[in-house]
Amino acid sequence: MKKSELAIVLAWVSSVDGRLINEMTVEAWHELVGGYSAADVRAAVVDHYREEPRRVMPADVVKRLQVDPETGVLPSATDELLAEQKADWCKAHGVTVDEFDANQHDLEWVTAVSNV
Repeated sequence: MKKSELAIVLAWVSSVDGRLINEMTVEAWHELVGGYSAADVRAAVVDHYREEPRRVMPADVVKRLQVDPETGVLPSATDELLAEQKADWCKAHGVTVDEFDANQHDLEWVTAVSNV
């Protein structure tokens, strides 16, 4: 997102909580949340103020934007690592992740693929 877009979002934040927004505020927030879209950041800020009585901070925005919108669950670093490891194993053994998922409980299939 552009700093000018973030400045607009922060101006809105200022209208809610009265904080001072200056060039350094925009710079700091941009470093922390600048990788997200302005629309997503604004939506996270609005959601924060609908649910929380305290001032929004960049960490609040990041946390909200990492939540899976369908499940409402934060991503798990362990789950991500396991998915990467499974994909690597499948690639090394010449099968797709879908094939592995469909056959992972078939001991003969797993044994045959593992020996390749």
